[in-house]
Amino acid sequence: MTVIDALYGSQYYDLKSKGYDVQKGRLYGNLLFAATIMIYLFVIVIFWSFFSEDFTKDLTRFLRSIFGRSTGKMIGKVIAIPLIAIIYLMIALFFGSKKQYEKRYETYVNATKEEKDNAVGKMVVIFAGGLLLLVVLSITSLFL
Repeated sequence: MTVIDALYGSQYYDLKSKGYDVQKGRLYGNLLFAATIMIYLFVIVIFWSFFSEDFTKDLTRFLRSIFGRSTGKMIGKVIAIPLIAIIYLMIALFFGSKKQYEKRYETYVNATKEEKDNAVGKMVVIFAGGLLLLVVLSITSLFL
């Protein structure tokens, strides 16, 4: 069982055990997958900016040419919302279609408890590790 199977399968299992609509697990899995990819994209951009001053200057110049001297909060919303939408659509097409979702939760349901625990543990490490890395790099970038 893959980590992606665990992602969708665990959503299905949690919703089914609580008596909710299991088809929402596809939406929740797609959103969690999209958020994880977005976190790692931001980690790459921050990491890249540490090594390339030109990249930082070009990115700042590009953002200022589009937004002027607007607040970072507004820029974040304008960039993040379309980015998450694009990533979500790609995930929904390639990983989270209804057929794929059914296949993934069947794989999860048929797996042993040990396989489920290992895959879910890896999934948590990937998400939490990316989030921690994003926070640490963001704070570090303030001092460089």
